[in-house]
Amino acid sequence: MANCCGAARCTCRVTAGPGITVEGNGSAGAPYVISGENGLTAVEATDTPTVDTTVTGTGGPGDPYVISAAVILDPTPPGGGSNLAHAGPDGVYVECADVRQCISAGDGAEYDPGTGVVSARLSGDADNAASFGTDGGIYAPTAAAADPTVVQAADTPTVDVTVSGTGTSADPYEVSAAVILDPAPPGGGSNLVHAGPDGVYVECADVRSCLSAGDGIAYDAGTGEIAARPSTDPDNALAFGTDGGLYAPTAGGGSPSVVEGGATPTATTSVTGTGAAADPYVVTTDVVLDPTPPQGGTNLIGQGAEGLFIECADVRGCLTAGDGITYDPAVGEIAAQPTVVEAGTGTTVTGTGTAADPYEVSATPPETACGLTGDGSTGAPLAAAVAAWPYACDVDTAAGGVYCDSTGQLRAEPRGQIAFQQNQQTLDFADVTVPAPQDTEVATHSIDIVNPDACRPAFVLLEAEADADFNLPAGAGAALGMSTDEMSYLRNSGSTTILDTHIQGTKVINAGTIPPGGTLTYTLPITMGRGSGGATYNRVQSFVRAFVFVL
Repeated sequence: MANCCGAARCTCRVTAGPGITVEGNGSAGAPYVISGENGLTAVEATDTPTVDTTVTGTGGPGDPYVISAAVILDPTPPGGGSNLAHAGPDGVYVECADVRQCISAGDGAEYDPGTGVVSARLSGDADNAASFGTDGGIYAPTAAAADPTVVQAADTPTVDVTVSGTGTSADPYEVSAAVILDPAPPGGGSNLVHAGPDGVYVECADVRSCLSAGDGIAYDAGTGEIAARPSTDPDNALAFGTDGGLYAPTAGGGSPSVVEGGATPTATTSVTGTGAAADPYVVTTDVVLDPTPPQGGTNLIGQGAEGLFIECADVRGCLTAGDGITYDPAVGEIAAQPTVVEAGTGTTVTGTGTAADPYEVSATPPETACGLTGDGSTGAPLAAAVAAWPYACDVDTAAGGVYCDSTGQLRAEPRGQIAFQQNQQTLDFADVTVPAPQDTEVATHSIDIVNPDACRPAFVLLEAEADADFNLPAGAGAALGMSTDEMSYLRNSGSTTILDTHIQGTKVINAGTIPPGGTLTYTLPITMGRGSGGATYNRVQSFVRAFVFVL
């Protein structure tokens, strides 16, 4: 290869491949120049009313074109009905139950109701690249190939896409798509849609196998003809008339009438005679009496020469006497039993229960105590003895309640409670420089405050105290505060260092309320600021005291 770099002509042979051109002879004056004929092949998606085509990728070796297509199912067919075709996880399907309702053509399809032929219909819109190829498939030309382009097929549940060829001019990419037919539709039947050499189709023979005949109907699966089916039972007067309709002759216009007797659980009918004028039909009905009634007793209805009957002696055996009643089955007499009235606790009974001396029941007034008055009568009802409301406020809005516990005792409102909780914290430091910005947080102090009352919310007041020790060189200064409140400031105006001088501040805080039986965590920020002249701090001590009120 060293000769290829000198002045002599290079003896190396360079041959151009598909989409590549080679110029020059390899000498210093005419070096080889290798170039591509075009840029990357452009691939675009073209949709039709029945197929939605998608192209992703740039066509490079690391990002190949990916072409996928999905069948479009019209959600609102032109006829206003429902689309019989469905797209399931295993492909497109149409079942017998869908086809039985109607057959119609939608977007991308043509249907001849005279012959039952269904065919695909290509769009007549301008610039439609879809057409039928020599092999009966749909063909759309692509741009000329240039640098090697990678095209991959991507399938969907309804379309199987195939890519063949190498992408060169002599062997171009060929992308084809085939509709996937569901071999096992969700309804469990056979898929009536077929794929033939000229497209997707459903024929009459396919649909006819979905139909069957019921009572009074005959169906010929070979021709698809449905006709009425008269019964072959003897003496059937129904036949086809001269106009092809069902015909049943009126009385006297057909065969002799036939009358037969029938039976029900309560009556048996018999027929005698021939129906002629000299021997007319005679219909006789006999009542059926149940020999074993459902309740297991004896049937009280009798049948005599004059008809059905029930006598008093039959009925009397069914009667019995209940509370307050006596019964004499010999004569059928029912009478009331004498009433007995006895006095219970707190009552008295007088009289004999007759009209002249009726029973008289009276109650003894109850004894009252512990704030109860009255005897329970209309004029003196039982009531609680209460005092007059002595306050200026309204009793209806300001008064508390009285309650009854599980043992029946009266209870008042829960008693008020006051609780005190406190927490102390001491932090030691190794001479930390006091920050210059005001209200800089240097420590926090938290306390958990518990509401001791399980019934009512608690109101909390806090007293917070912060104390810090400072070392102040001559001319140094430092401030101490809580949260955003700078409360104290010290400055050494002397000529010597002040060691362990301290500032102490106190403030009262409204911490809000705590729900019944709950806990409130309060955090106190301790701040410093305006540090100057080398001021440092070595100790921060704080107290948080909580006053809890439940009223």
